[in-house]
Amino acid sequence: MTKEIVGLIPVKGSSERVQMKNLRKFGDTSLYELKLDQISKVTGFEKVIVSSESDKVLSIAKEKGFNTHERDPKYSTNDIPMSEVYSNVASEIEGENIAWINVTNPLAGPECYENAILTYNNMDNKYDCMLSVSEVKDYLFYEGRPINFKTYPWQKSQDLVGVVEMNFVINICKRKDMQSWGSCVGNSPFFYHLNRIDSWDVDFQEDFDFCEMVHKSRKY
Repeated sequence: MTKEIVGLIPVKGSSERVQMKNLRKFGDTSLYELKLDQISKVTGFEKVIVSSESDKVLSIAKEKGFNTHERDPKYSTNDIPMSEVYSNVASEIEGENIAWINVTNPLAGPECYENAILTYNNMDNKYDCMLSVSEVKDYLFYEGRPINFKTYPWQKSQDLVGVVEMNFVINICKRKDMQSWGSCVGNSPFFYHLNRIDSWDVDFQEDFDFCEMVHKSRKY
């Protein structure tokens, strides 16, 4: 069954840990424009909306033929909990399902999104959302205790199982649920697995540098 899915790309005009990371030069483009170019090659979205408080961001979206949502600037500050941002944006756009797509995963190409749409369309009704995740193959502790391995007999890292992390390449849920939850995470998520490189998130300067290096080395 094909579901109506609206692609939602939230983009702030500024950032703290990596200054202007969405708009600054990244190879021969920017994280923001690269993601728009990648998403423009994806079929299956009813429409794609760029949500931002930045006139520059919205202007670029319009030039490239995308729909836009002018966000109240207060929802682009660190003073507002992210849950309120989810609820606000979901309340101000139309569509049955929202695919929340960050621009900070530059190595996730069109095929990642095409497969996500196909996966969501075929997802069993027992799941209330789809979250893109990456498997964690590290030895993890919580409050001093191992949570994904036993200390004896010692396990090889490749044998560690059961722990995943959200990578925010794409998360999809019903718009009304996002509005009420203040999140894209429900009670019974379906995990859409992506490899660590394609799903790499730019959070710090070293992430930016690494992804830029990989992007330059790839032939698209």
